[in-house]
Amino acid sequence: MITDRTVVMQVLGGLIKHPQFLSETDKYSLTLDDFSIRSDKFIFAAIDNLYRNGAKNIQPIDIENYLSTNETAKLTFEKNNGVEFLQDAEELADEENFPYYYKKLKKINLLNDLNNQGFDISSFYIENLTDPRALEVNSHFEELEIEDILEKIKTQILQIEQDFIKNDTTEIKNAFFNIREIIQRAEEKADIGFPLQGDFFNEVCAGARRGAFVLRSGGSGVSKTRQAVGDACYLAFPFRFDTKKDKWVQEGSNKKVLFIATEQNIVEIQKMILAYLTGFNETRFRYGGFTKREEEIIEQTLYVLEKYQENFHIVRMPNPTIALMKNTVRENVLLYDIEYVFYDYIHISPSLLNEFKGFNLRNDEVLLLFSTALKDLAVEMNVFVMSSTQLNAKGDDNSNIKNEAALAGSRSIINKADIGVIISRPTKEELDYFKNVSEVMEIPNMVTDVYKVRSGEWNQLRIWSNVNLGNLRKEDLFVTDARLDVVEVGTNMKYQMEWDGELIKKYEDFLIEVEKVGHND
Repeated sequence: MITDRTVVMQVLGGLIKHPQFLSETDKYSLTLDDFSIRSDKFIFAAIDNLYRNGAKNIQPIDIENYLSTNETAKLTFEKNNGVEFLQDAEELADEENFPYYYKKLKKINLLNDLNNQGFDISSFYIENLTDPRALEVNSHFEELEIEDILEKIKTQILQIEQDFIKNDTTEIKNAFFNIREIIQRAEEKADIGFPLQGDFFNEVCAGARRGAFVLRSGGSGVSKTRQAVGDACYLAFPFRFDTKKDKWVQEGSNKKVLFIATEQNIVEIQKMILAYLTGFNETRFRYGGFTKREEEIIEQTLYVLEKYQENFHIVRMPNPTIALMKNTVRENVLLYDIEYVFYDYIHISPSLLNEFKGFNLRNDEVLLLFSTALKDLAVEMNVFVMSSTQLNAKGDDNSNIKNEAALAGSRSIINKADIGVIISRPTKEELDYFKNVSEVMEIPNMVTDVYKVRSGEWNQLRIWSNVNLGNLRKEDLFVTDARLDVVEVGTNMKYQMEWDGELIKKYEDFLIEVEKVGHND
């Protein structure tokens, strides 16, 4: 532990001569924890209490008398030659030098705290004066501000993950390295992910690519969670009930998904899954009153869910931290072979702030760290990751394609994402415009502004869709630019599964089984 009795003497002596420093809370903040020796704690407590009780001119005898009322304090004070210490402090202290010694005391305490938490402080101060570097390092310590120390520590924290993640190591290859493999992967569509909901959205994003991080933001109540659950269901379940055809159809994939809910409870997510699979409005699973046919469909849905129950795992995380999120994702990937992760909502929480307590990180820096952790996990575990954030006041501006400037808390949160989109409801003016365009057959109720695509042809587009908030199903209608001129976006990468004959027969047989469930005859 770093100790400097001269600094302590100057600080306490300064307070004796000018206790009014204690009221200058905008400049100085002293507590018992700033003093490591017990007798110093008693002396500070005496000065603080004497001043708060009206003493404007404190003498050593006042402190001695105050401490004499407490037997423990009195014995400690006498054992440490308290009277002589106070006399020296009063004589040697200079009020004008108080700011300097106060700052030095705070710097020493900061280094001691960091050292106790396991941080290497040898680049700031070396207590062993026989060390050849001590003179140089310690002389520089005098020039350091508290902010300088914290900034360097924060930089070290930000670099820790990069130092240990293999995927981020520097590589040097010539331009011909593995070039044939790249061509082969293109032929095999290896860099195209399994589909999410919406043909145009998939065309722009190249599907749910493993290793990619997608950030889909939106205002409050605009269906961020519902669209995420719908996409998760589309990946997890290869079938859903078509209410128009009144039968089960093969729609979706058969992949393993993890959904991390931060605000909803697990039952709420389960109701959304039921709504997606049945095609019923979710409210039906709140009030009941099902018809006989609906009861049959629900029984069939339970049959499908039981068959594919390992494809959809739900974790409720009401008090998320980066460490907890990382451990949860890694554990589920390893235990259940998860390939697709949906983290519902990135936001500042008390637990997240407490994770960085003492490092003076701003909220936007904390959000950036969380976003970075999600992208790093996508690469490290080779999983697709999708998450969302809220919007700020600029999110209501529909005059152009919305971008990272509309993100609440931190526009830098998008830095590590591969895809950045913002969802919102069309304005009245936009709806009126589309009603007058003859080639538009359906009127959308949702628009997705695509403002960042790290690798791909399409960017700065608006995808107009119909999203059924009751059953979480989504259909893309058309695409425009910022001026609402229609953009022709092909769906040559429609991502429909290329089932082989054996798998097609297996799914057809299962559909026949499903249709039999729930019938009494």
